Amino acid sequence: MTYPAMQAVPVTELRTRQPEIFDALSEAPVLLTRQGHGAGVLVHPNTWNQIVEDLKHYRRLARIERARREMDSGNQFTADEVETMLEADGLLP
Repeated sequence: MTYPAMQAVPVTELRTRQPEIFDALSEAPVLLTRQGHGAGVLVHPNTWNQIVEDLKHYRRLARIERARREMDSGNQFTADEVETMLEADGLLP
C-alpha cells in the first residue's frame, strides 16, 4: 500500500482554504505549519479512529509478547494475575 505525501499548509491559510483542506483529509493527513515549522497535523476522523484501534491492537500484542517471554523464563501466571496485568495496561474494555 502506498501513502500519498502529506500536504503542508501554513496555519494562516486554514481560514481561507478550509473547505479545500478538509476535503483533502480524505486522501491524506495535512501538516499545519507556523513560520515554516510543523505546528500540528489534521487527520480525517476515520483515519484517527483507525490509528487508535491499531495502537490498541499493537499494545495488546506487545503485552502478550512480554507475558510470553516471562513464561518462557519460568514465570507462571494465574488468570487473575493476567487480568490484573491487562487492566493495568488499559487493555481490557
